[in-house]
Amino acid sequence: MKPYIVTARGRQWDDQMVDTARITATRQFEFDDAMGSAGLGVVVLHLSDDGVYLVVQSWAKDFQSRLSIFSGIDVGDLRPAPIGAGPTVWEQEVLSHERAAYVQHILSAEVDVDAWLDDALDTRPQVRYDGIPSGT
Repeated sequence: MKPYIVTARGRQWDDQMVDTARITATRQFEFDDAMGSAGLGVVVLHLSDDGVYLVVQSWAKDFQSRLSIFSGIDVGDLRPAPIGAGPTVWEQEVLSHERAAYVQHILSAEVDVDAWLDDALDTRPQVRYDGIPSGT
């Protein structure tokens, strides 16, 4: 499991929040494993202005993936997101990076799980003077 945290400007996270989100993500990964996942996946904990989102993506056989989204007012309130809910643009940025990393390191002729694990997007907030005001 490859973890990421994305925060809106001014939002803070702590280890307890991460541990709580990890429980939900682990349950989803266990379900995905039972459904035939490849044992590799990504978790995005997103602390937004309007709540908390948890995106769990696990890679399945060959070129497929499973995507589950949880949402809540707080990390302790995470429930499956409403049908039709999709990742935010900031979560999609992480998922886009992860798709490219998976293709490069796992689907290539020489599978390199360690290189895939090391190939992470820096999601720490950065000062921007133009463009989207929060996120990565």
